[in-house]
Amino acid sequence: MATAIVTGSGRGIGRETAILLAKKGVNVVVCSRTQSEINNTVEAIKEIHLGVLGVKCDVSVSWQVDNLVKKAVEKFGPVDILVNNAGIFTVKKLVDTSEKEWDQILAVNLKGAFLCCKAVLPYMLDKNSGAIVNISSGAGKVGFDSLSAYCASKFGMMGLTESLSWEVAGHKIKVMAICPGEVATKMQEADPEYYKENRDRMLEPKQVAAKIVDMIFSDKYRNGQSVDI
Repeated sequence: MATAIVTGSGRGIGRETAILLAKKGVNVVVCSRTQSEINNTVEAIKEIHLGVLGVKCDVSVSWQVDNLVKKAVEKFGPVDILVNNAGIFTVKKLVDTSEKEWDQILAVNLKGAFLCCKAVLPYMLDKNSGAIVNISSGAGKVGFDSLSAYCASKFGMMGLTESLSWEVAGHKIKVMAICPGEVATKMQEADPEYYKENRDRMLEPKQVAAKIVDMIFSDKYRNGQSVDI
């Protein structure tokens, strides 16, 4: 039975992805910085599949990521699937963005993916199989006003994905990116006026989650591919 780690799975896209993976019989490790959100997702999954573990983790901190993967392996064995979904953003002009805000966004969105990939890859390389899906964004391909830090992190995610895909190409490990447009998540609600005006055209988290799961299990997606949705 396959085992998956889904970061940022306390809510939104991550939560829906974790639930869909559980429906496919995958053992799922739920990861978030917020314990109450972890508990909520874990309880929802238990109604579908008993193979679930919740671990509180800040993906920007290496020892916490190492602990996450250690607990996953102790519970279920080697990790087969990694979904790097954890992410944050702020809407600010570059000149108004503090160094602390810049560092935090890059640390969670990009460094977090690096740390998680680094921690799970030895197991995938040993098994000569695995799938990693990095959640980038339309903002990982086109720059947007007042999103310089977020765009930088998501452009970086694309480079990370493509580089890593070459490194593991001979080991039957797929590394892919998905680039959603705007999704109706709590992160978007940080700007209530914009959210209200644009809610009707936003993707639903379940739509993105369905595409992620399809990317993991379908042969129609190639190593290194980025998928727009």
